[in-house]
Amino acid sequence: MQRDPRPIVFLSDYGTDDEFVGICHAVIASISPRSPVIHLTHAVTPQDVLAGALILHRSLRFLPAEAVVLGVVDPGVGTPRRPLAVETARGGRAMVGPDNGLLSLAWAEDGGVAHAVEISSPSVLLQPVSWTFHGRDIFAPAAAHLAAGMLLEQLGRPVNPESLVALELPRAGLGEGLVDAEVLGVDRFGNVQLSARDEDLAEAGLASVERLELSGRGRSTRVRRARTFGDVTEGEFGLILDSSGWVAIVLNRGNAAEALGLFPGDPVSLSRPG
Repeated sequence: MQRDPRPIVFLSDYGTDDEFVGICHAVIASISPRSPVIHLTHAVTPQDVLAGALILHRSLRFLPAEAVVLGVVDPGVGTPRRPLAVETARGGRAMVGPDNGLLSLAWAEDGGVAHAVEISSPSVLLQPVSWTFHGRDIFAPAAAHLAAGMLLEQLGRPVNPESLVALELPRAGLGEGLVDAEVLGVDRFGNVQLSARDEDLAEAGLASVERLELSGRGRSTRVRRARTFGDVTEGEFGLILDSSGWVAIVLNRGNAAEALGLFPGDPVSLSRPG
């Protein structure tokens, strides 16, 4: 009995104004027409590999275990960076994308890489391979062939998993009454996700402090601990745990990132009010 083709989860920085996503979807449909394609997002900040990696990391546990993850945030397209397909060690998940760390936080979440190949098989690549559109010519075909039943090793030559580019998840620095963190990301509502978790606040002795001092970009602001947006007065800054378990700064009925002038990568600190 022939099994159903696997779904494909597609993330990129292509946006939807141009034809790039549609062409990749068409390539997938020509190879594995019955594979559902889940468009995770195509709004990753252009060329921001870490932003894409964080989205995959946050999303992984909600994705179908049998899905092929297709990630294309590829500022190094056309350079010697390798096009990869990997299988994770714990869940056996298949992932396809550039060897630039984009997939690395997700595969680390699933036990690391058990097997990896450099996508190079002529029967997989869409010829002629463009220097600037590997999503169309390499990654989408590889993901579709895997979804249709091709084995990982048929995509190309094996690669030592230890040689793969891997990113590290930013961590908070802790002191007595102090948490030093980094802005991980800003969502479309302006909520500011920090590289700190509830246990970091507890370890720093801030678990029971209702109002904290947020410092960043040369200014300090009071933020109030809350469970949800509605617990914060309109126009007031709040500190919540977001749906992924990260500390986030919010502004009820407003855009916290704009109001505070914060951007991904900015260093910030949380402390007791002086």
